[in-house]
Amino acid sequence: MPSATKKSAAVRKRTAGPKKIAVTRKRRIEARKSATPRTRKSARRKTATTKRGRVTAAMSKAGMLIRRPVAEVFDAFINPDITTKFWFTKSSGRLVVGTQVQWVWEMYGLSMPVTTKAIDPNQRIVISWPGYQKPTTVEWTFTSLEDGSTFVGIKESGFVGDGDQLMKQVASSTEGFSLVLAGLKAFLEHNVRLNLVADRFPKGIEE
Repeated sequence: MPSATKKSAAVRKRTAGPKKIAVTRKRRIEARKSATPRTRKSARRKTATTKRGRVTAAMSKAGMLIRRPVAEVFDAFINPDITTKFWFTKSSGRLVVGTQVQWVWEMYGLSMPVTTKAIDPNQRIVISWPGYQKPTTVEWTFTSLEDGSTFVGIKESGFVGDGDQLMKQVASSTEGFSLVLAGLKAFLEHNVRLNLVADRFPKGIEE
């Protein structure tokens, strides 16, 4: 049977936990009461900044294996004489770093300014264009494989908005670039023009 001393120690041990929790809670309440309006405003601003950081981190991704040499695949996005076979219908010129060109989709009455930010021959292309609510950045990467084929990856970033808006923008971007890559594949591998971009939104069909 335990002695009286041991029983007393056991009781103190059992009651110490709840008392410590109560003291901690009391200190937190007092700290919140003593916080100045400026301190609370700073904390809210920090949280808002963090949330904005998460929002602007949204990104769309698309990719496709093209069974053609990397130089040929890369040129298909630089040279509008080729790009117009599977994406837009007109361009004011080739992509050159530091310059702006105009891409046109005549079937939709749409014209868009495009600024080239970076070009690494046969490896990467980076452009900026109007995007949705603000300018976004599009990056192409080209990976040459051992069998002579090329994997093309496309990422678009810089989307802004709330949750539903971001989901719609990212989904629209992913779908659009997937169609572009599918059209590119058909044209370069089989010399077939699928008209995927033109046929995506036919007249008389609303979504």
